[in-house]
Amino acid sequence: MTNSLFRRPRITLIVVLLVSFTLLSVSYRRTPSFVVSAKGLVRDFVTPIRSATTDVVNPIYNTIVGAFDYGRLRAQNQALRSQILSIENQRVANQGAYASMTALAQELNIKYIGTVKSTPAMVISITPTNLQLSVELDKGSSEGIQVGNPVVDSLGLVGRVIQVSSSTSTVLLASDPNFSVGVRFGNAGQIGLAVGQGSNTSLAVQLVDPGTILHKGEPMFTSGLQGEIFPGGIPVGRVTQAYTPAGGLEEHVDIAPMAPLDNLEYVAVLDWLPPSS
Repeated sequence: MTNSLFRRPRITLIVVLLVSFTLLSVSYRRTPSFVVSAKGLVRDFVTPIRSATTDVVNPIYNTIVGAFDYGRLRAQNQALRSQILSIENQRVANQGAYASMTALAQELNIKYIGTVKSTPAMVISITPTNLQLSVELDKGSSEGIQVGNPVVDSLGLVGRVIQVSSSTSTVLLASDPNFSVGVRFGNAGQIGLAVGQGSNTSLAVQLVDPGTILHKGEPMFTSGLQGEIFPGGIPVGRVTQAYTPAGGLEEHVDIAPMAPLDNLEYVAVLDWLPPSS
């Protein structure tokens, strides 16, 4: 009896499906009214089943299609990011090249050196140690550079060449404690001696008479006196402080270097040596 109960729903479902197909096959013919009514009954029976099936199938379909679309969109986004990064890198490179060309042009047109010939060079390494503050340039004796040549940038004095090879040269920076240069300042052309005090510090100006009036920001230039190792008129630095210590025999004067000695890129080596005695 139990089996017959299970068979009845199956038989009913089969009959309903057969009637559905039959009604669908004659849907485009002229049909009697009782057939139309039967079709309505079948539609009312089938529609909930079809809706339930659609509710189950559609999310699965959308998930599968969405997975493929996500992968495609992700690949497109990665390609766009790569293009944007490439464009940005090229823009930065162009800006760097422009800045380098501008800096080099400035070194080639240093007005304060007058008619003195110069060789432009690039700083390729910095060698600050406890013993020496220096930089290495990409030009050497093959370009005519000699030991003793002054080195400048567009703003002022950088240092002097102390070592040369065929393709490179070493420059002692003005900030090195072993560096000194005669300076001239003021309307009366007073003189002093600027001495390096180490990296990221000012230069000390010695031999200035006590009571000398100096203003903050006042410039000092190489003196160019006979026997001086630099030609005259090169900007050296600007006064940051000046005062006479109590009982002092000379003025205490500090100047900030004109040239960015801790951030050099391009310089010019002057084709100049001090006159022989």
